[in-house]
Amino acid sequence: MKKYVNGQLVEMTTEEISAMQAEAARAAAQERTRPLTVEEITGLLIKQQINSLTVDDQTAVRMTAFYPEWCSGQDYTAGYKVQHNGKLWRCIQAHTSQDSWAPSTDTASLWERIDEEHTGDQYDPIPYEGNIALTAGLYYIQGGVTYLCDRDTGIAVYNALADLVGIYVEEVTG
Repeated sequence: MKKYVNGQLVEMTTEEISAMQAEAARAAAQERTRPLTVEEITGLLIKQQINSLTVDDQTAVRMTAFYPEWCSGQDYTAGYKVQHNGKLWRCIQAHTSQDSWAPSTDTASLWERIDEEHTGDQYDPIPYEGNIALTAGLYYIQGGVTYLCDRDTGIAVYNALADLVGIYVEEVTG
């Protein structure tokens, strides 16, 4: 192992390495035995019980941070909600998860994303991430830029909204 001393990279002595390893072991032992805080226990209890609450999707989205993180090797039942990559997902088919079955649009037979509902007006534009049909008269937002759809797409589109200016949308200024 190496360390910096006065801007120079030098080898650590065996004693320094041993002392560092001993301190790490001591800290790990203390962490394993320290009392948990009220906040930590509250968080654990909420994550364990939150799926037993009956709430609508709009409320659930507002509580995304309290849902358990998705993990591989877990048994999931239909209706169970998890968070993954900052988004809220609902299991639609009971299964035992695998690394390649993480919630995403690629696993649509297992998971559906629960999105916040937006009115689509200029004050509450619909977030656009592709794979949705655009509706004339509604506002969409992507990359911090707001767009007004002036013609229905009729089918889901995948292009960036900036690429659809003049075809389906117009950029909104101000």
